[in-house]
Amino acid sequence: RGRDAAWRTALYSSEILAMDEGQQESPELLQEFFLTTPGSGGGDIHRLIKDELRQHLMVVSLERFGQARVFFRASLEQLHPSAFQELHAPEKLYAVVLRQRTSELIPLVRDLPGMQAEEALAAHIADAPGWSRALATWRTFAAASASATGIAVGSAVHCEGCHAGDVGSGIDLEGLPQSFRVSGKRSGRAMAHLGSNGISEITGEAIAEKRGWQVALRGFDVEVVVHVNDELLIVALPLLERTSARQSNFGLTGLSQPVAWAMAKSASIERGELVLDPMCGSGIILLEAAQCWPGARYLGFDSDDSQLQRSAQNLALLSGRTRSCVGLARGDGSRLPLPDACADVVLCDLPFGKQFGSLEENETLYPAAVNEFRRVLKTGVGRVVILTNQVNAPRLAAALLAEPGAWEVTCRRRLTLGFMEAVIFLATATATPQGAASNGQRELGVLPPETVRLPWEDGRGRAKWSSFKALDRQPLQPVMSIRPQAAVAQPTAVQAAEPEAASS
Repeated sequence: RGRDAAWRTALYSSEILAMDEGQQESPELLQEFFLTTPGSGGGDIHRLIKDELRQHLMVVSLERFGQARVFFRASLEQLHPSAFQELHAPEKLYAVVLRQRTSELIPLVRDLPGMQAEEALAAHIADAPGWSRALATWRTFAAASASATGIAVGSAVHCEGCHAGDVGSGIDLEGLPQSFRVSGKRSGRAMAHLGSNGISEITGEAIAEKRGWQVALRGFDVEVVVHVNDELLIVALPLLERTSARQSNFGLTGLSQPVAWAMAKSASIERGELVLDPMCGSGIILLEAAQCWPGARYLGFDSDDSQLQRSAQNLALLSGRTRSCVGLARGDGSRLPLPDACADVVLCDLPFGKQFGSLEENETLYPAAVNEFRRVLKTGVGRVVILTNQVNAPRLAAALLAEPGAWEVTCRRRLTLGFMEAVIFLATATATPQGAASNGQRELGVLPPETVRLPWEDGRGRAKWSSFKALDRQPLQPVMSIRPQAAVAQPTAVQAAEPEAASS
């Protein structure tokens, strides 16, 4: 109980929190990592991080800086990359080469002009004692990535279970990296006379001279991330990233992303199912669903070409694999160009009559849309999840009950959208006679009472959505991409997105 209280205190500070006081590993066996998390996840995401690090890794200590960055140490003796890929909370994972408080660096660069200050910082980074350990960790993850794709590894690395010690033909990881790129970023006032481009360029020159690597802006083996602000200097090597999981905002906004995800989760989407959004707008509901349940097929329709363009731009932000399961087309939500009983799920944010349409138009739109949803859904198994505001909720309820025996409404969940009260309706396209109860408990044609919980929610309600969403996301993937020809040529590395600037 005392440790949990300490954890809650540490959530809003930069103090070190010891999680497993009984574990005292030798310093030379510990690699420092840092991970980034969704900035909007709040305390629930940080509780999930704590639980996952305890469950999956031999974590010795944990330290949080700001809202989205967590540092921790793990034992290289116990380390295997597959354990890290079991983590759901992180967006990205890095091996730390150097972490130092900016206040300790100020005497090094304070009295020097810009370029000389950048040269002094670059030399400090190139001489950092953490390179050997961080590179051994990078090779461990590279070996696991190669083994997972069936590529032979011909040099021993610290990678238990990777079979990396089988010397023979294949990639000599001890000879890697041979090429690299530095991504530098400076923010804040303490180092205002240094430039991000200068840090990148001069640090690259210093590392190249120190380690004999070649600078390559493309096709590099490893990326070196250098971030400095008023609090910290961080030098790190990207290891894992979530290539298609934008828990931060999409470029073009629409429905609140947490609400869109909650609607998709309520549909219980299964692999191979066809999921429709007949009025997709910016595509937020479909894209949230496609990221977490990629085994389904997704189709979005809108009668407004500009809205479809917004959906397409948001879709372009996701990985190619996710994009391949999403289609967009022009279509009227009440007259879809689809055959009867073809879809398994309909997700729809109906117009409230404020930004789009009007309350008068909704009098005819809602019944027409509900009838069309029923037509395209498979009888007996088709599910619909519909969002509307409190003002239009009676219209939607009346439309769902208009045809006796057509729908079974299973949930009406109240929630707040900004300053507006809204309702999520869950219903099933029934295959039962008029008036019969499909579940033995509720008569068709009778609405369930409004509630403040969806069927899958626990007692904490929306406060738990971030961690629920994290658990639904696809696994972390290696940043490095080792290919067979790397044995005789430089391997290709996937460019890692930069972490957020270090801030409190």
